[in-house]
Amino acid sequence: MNDADRAAKRGCTHFLPMHVPETPAATLRRLAALDAAEVDADSYGDSGAVTLLEKRCAGLLGTSAARFFIKGMMAQAAALTVYADDRGTRNVAVHRMSHINLDEGDAIERACGLRSIRLGTTMPFGVEDLRRITEPLAAVVVELPLRRAGFLLPPLAELRAISAWCRENKVPLHFDGARLWEAAAGYDMPLEALATLADSIYVSFYKGLGGLGGAMLAGPERLIDATAIWQQRYFGNLYTVHPYALSALDGLDRYLPRMPEFVARARELAAALRDMPGVMVNPAKPHAHAFQIIVPGDPADLTDRNRRFAEDHKVWLFNAFQPAPIAGHALAEINIGDGSDNWSVEQAAGWLRDFFSGGG
Repeated sequence: MNDADRAAKRGCTHFLPMHVPETPAATLRRLAALDAAEVDADSYGDSGAVTLLEKRCAGLLGTSAARFFIKGMMAQAAALTVYADDRGTRNVAVHRMSHINLDEGDAIERACGLRSIRLGTTMPFGVEDLRRITEPLAAVVVELPLRRAGFLLPPLAELRAISAWCRENKVPLHFDGARLWEAAAGYDMPLEALATLADSIYVSFYKGLGGLGGAMLAGPERLIDATAIWQQRYFGNLYTVHPYALSALDGLDRYLPRMPEFVARARELAAALRDMPGVMVNPAKPHAHAFQIIVPGDPADLTDRNRRFAEDHKVWLFNAFQPAPIAGHALAEINIGDGSDNWSVEQAAGWLRDFFSGGG
């Protein structure tokens, strides 16, 4: 997104993706009004709002301990490094389309010294993929939902089978749960019931919860304690992180109860788009709060059109377009948040129809 795109977005009154944006000043005023803002600031993550957040997340996820990290990449790197040291192997099973494999600059190998065993193709991997592995494993990582494949969730029975296989073979199961809040709503199950299938869980605060940044690693106390030194070694022990913790607490209050609503709205909108000429919806019925659309066109041209549409209609439709795995097509994501409070499904479908038909 360039400066012209940002200016066009600032001028909009309606937003299709995610939450309604606000200025830094508005965010800071809202956070300053929280009760948790009156407690002492943390010192290197100790006490204050950070401790409140760690206790709350451990309770929500049903774990004995939790540790705040400034980056989810760092949280997962720390957990996987501890698992590798404990088990005497550097092999970690990950999905080929996972964030760890595609979006972290090969950090798992180059920074952590781990070795990826890549599973799956365009769908979540299953227990049979694990059974075919002949090498020892430090951990198995399941991303919930699998964003790059269309925010897909494995069938719940398959996820339970993966969990059972890991426990039978004494291999730690780790959930890359950047969107675990939405995944639980997609499965229509309690958050703790989903989290207890894994040995450790990472959750993010700046995506569906709309926070400033930061992540939580939750799991058994021994694991969480062992990651403290790796948080320091990965340069993540900041002097104070209370603004991030406050925004995470705020996000849990504001958005966690609304996740089922966002999932339902995503499914309604996807259904309204399925018969739109030239638009492919993936998956046809979203597994969580978000889905992909694939359309004919060049990403750069569509980006320019998106900006012009925003300038003309004061409606922001897409944050980004990228090349699709089909020649001559582009891919975009539709993520549902509180921006959907200001539009109906029929209204949003009408905007998209006008956009892709070249009208309006």
